Amino acid sequence: MNRAYLRFYEELNDYLPEDKKKRTFISCYEGEVTAAALLAAIGVPLSDIDLILINDESVGPAHVVRDGDRMSCYPVFECFDIQGASKVRKEPLRRPTFLAGRGLERLVAHLRLLGFDARSVAGSSADEVARIADAGRHIFLCREEAAGSGIARVHRVLAVKPRGQVAEVLARFHLRRRIAPLSRCLRCNQEWKRQGGSLECGHCGRIYRDGIHLRRMLWLIDRLSCKP
Repeated sequence: MNRAYLRFYEELNDYLPEDKKKRTFISCYEGEVTAAALLAAIGVPLSDIDLILINDESVGPAHVVRDGDRMSCYPVFECFDIQGASKVRKEPLRRPTFLAGRGLERLVAHLRLLGFDARSVAGSSADEVARIADAGRHIFLCREEAAGSGIARVHRVLAVKPRGQVAEVLARFHLRRRIAPLSRCLRCNQEWKRQGGSLECGHCGRIYRDGIHLRRMLWLIDRLSCKP
C-alpha cells in the first residue's frame, strides 16, 4: 500500500471532512495513480485547483504520484499571476474582479477602460458590501481601513491621484498582462466588441464611434498602461 501526504489550502478545504481540513493528512492507494485520480478519490474537483505541487515542484494532473510524495493543492490565486508556474492548465483560473468604495469612482472608470471588471459600491452599507464581495469573490478597494468588515479580500488604496491608483492596483495584483483595452463598457461594465468603426454595448446601448472622443480614450489607455 502506497501513501501520499496531502495538504489543501483555503476554500479547497470545504470539500474535506473536519479531520482533514487545514492540515496534512495521509491518503493510501494501491498501484499507479495520477494526481488527478487521487484528487477524484478524495473528492476535491480539479476544476477548482489552480496549482499542484508535489515535493515543492509544480506538476500537471497526469503526474504519477509516488509512495511518500508530499502533494499540496491551491485554489485560484487572487493577488498573483501564476501564468507559467502552474501546469494544471494553460490559463490560470484567476479572473480578478473589483468593488470600489467611496472616493474611488474614477479608479473604477479607469479599470474598466483597461478591460477589468470593476464597479462602485460607494452608496452601499458595510454589510451589503461584504455580502456582495464574498458572494462574487470580488476584491474590495477602499480608501480607509476595512478592518473588522468581514470582507475576505481587501486592498486599501494609498495613492491619491487616479493614475497613481491605477498603477498601484496593476502592480499589487500583477495585472499588466491582463490589460484588454476597450473590451468593457464604461457605463454598465459589460463586455463588448468593436463593430466596424465603433464600439457598441449590447447591454445598455452605449456607442463610441471613431473620432476625437475615442482617440482621447486611446491616449488615456496608453497613459494608464505604461509603468510609472
